[in-house]
Amino acid sequence: MIISYHSWKEYGECPKKYFLKYRKKAPYSVPRNDYHALYGKLVERFFQHFCNTWRFTMPYMPVEEIKYKLTSLYRIVLDTSTVDWTAPFITASQEDIFNQAFGDVNAIMNSLSQNYFLNTKSEVSIEVAVQSGAQLTCRLDFVHKKAVGDHLTIFDGKGSMTIGKNVEDDQVLFYALMYYFHYKRLADEIGYFYYRFNTYKPVPISLSILNEFRAKLSLRVKEMVADSTFTATPSAKACKYCEYRLSCIEGMESKAKRKRPSKLDIVEQEGITEIGM
Repeated sequence: MIISYHSWKEYGECPKKYFLKYRKKAPYSVPRNDYHALYGKLVERFFQHFCNTWRFTMPYMPVEEIKYKLTSLYRIVLDTSTVDWTAPFITASQEDIFNQAFGDVNAIMNSLSQNYFLNTKSEVSIEVAVQSGAQLTCRLDFVHKKAVGDHLTIFDGKGSMTIGKNVEDDQVLFYALMYYFHYKRLADEIGYFYYRFNTYKPVPISLSILNEFRAKLSLRVKEMVADSTFTATPSAKACKYCEYRLSCIEGMESKAKRKRPSKLDIVEQEGITEIGM
């Protein structure tokens, strides 16, 4: 059994969702739309290429070169994404998304934040076998080592519209633990880099914090290996973006129970003939 951070996290939210997505690989009941991921995919691709290739030949990149490279990468992102541009939640055009990404990348590349992407490797893959028989796997966004000294930083890039929204410390702790398992090296620093805000936010890290997380990880991994029923545990958080929410009976029943009754519903239930009485 292969377990990534995302599959481990989604099992914790709802075992049924985990089973459908990662074990059964069932087709989604919600039509796929990658609109919200376009910005993050584009910026992430740029810094992946910069860290692994471009920084060796062009560490300080002219604005025209940044725009040229982003344009080429954006074509690839659009070609490999599925977007319904008529969806009601669409608020930005293809051009708007590109311009936002270009402005943010240019700002990062022309500030001290660029140092986070120098002496840095991107997309570092690690696999670790554990006693339960499972295989833990991850791909680290960025592993940064200072040019002088042995200071090691592991961080993940985020395209979030709000700092901290839908972001959990567990993700970088998972990556730090995997790095520790594989290289026997505790990161000096871990955190998130928010592209839209040109801001790095650290997450607390120490051997005791990592051991605490290790116990939490181990417990859930054992549950994942032993589980044979994968019972749904619907909640507002687990169901909100679930790819199977339109076909999940448990999720729909839970949503109906959580729904607040309207004034008209209350009136009808209580037999009141005039609203406001």
